[in-house]
Amino acid sequence: MQKNIHYADLLVDTNTHQVLQSAGKVPLTETEYRLLLYLLKHQGVVCRRDDIIEAVWGERFLYDTGTLDVHLSSLRHKLGWTKEGPVRTIRGVGLILPHEAPASEVVKIDAFLRELLMFHEEALLKKDIRCYLRMTPFVYEIMADEAILRQIFSAVFALFLKHAPKGARWEITSQLTIREYTLTLTSTGCCPDWSDLASARQQAAFLGIPVRMGNKHTAEGTVMGIELSIPMDNSES
Repeated sequence: MQKNIHYADLLVDTNTHQVLQSAGKVPLTETEYRLLLYLLKHQGVVCRRDDIIEAVWGERFLYDTGTLDVHLSSLRHKLGWTKEGPVRTIRGVGLILPHEAPASEVVKIDAFLRELLMFHEEALLKKDIRCYLRMTPFVYEIMADEAILRQIFSAVFALFLKHAPKGARWEITSQLTIREYTLTLTSTGCCPDWSDLASARQQAAFLGIPVRMGNKHTAEGTVMGIELSIPMDNSES
């Protein structure tokens, strides 16, 4: 027998199909319930619109995406959710219900990044990648979910290691301001497949992290760059 599902102040009884919130029972239609259940079962995953429609309505070709939008709008209204969250729209892809975030902790960014570099040291040495790490002086701690940061940065490192040629120069710049933490990575001599860039962007997007990616041509050759900007509600210096 499947257990009940908890999310924030929601309790979903999968046996009776009842949805309870802190204010009481939420009167969802059967379709709204199936939509909510699908999103809850796929937390942290970018769900394609066609896949949602097929799972909720049974036949993807009988319903257009406008039907999904109407039911999602109604679901948000009944749960007191907004377009800003927790369900987010990934333009051109689908929807994402992020994992319910655990309590944030102070993360020492300098030690955190150096630990990740050491973890990838063997792969860096094997490809003779020259790696430079530059950080904003005296500002090394932020309030964040370390597990989420590790997922994001590990995915970015993996992307660079996949495409960086031997002898590439790889520079990591880390900067923390009052409003946001920004990590910028650039590598010369690499030109990844754009499908990989799109995939990496989706992975960061479902974690709620704005990402800018791209290639540019310089006198030294092709340069790939990735910038992650993490809005900060609290920071410590």
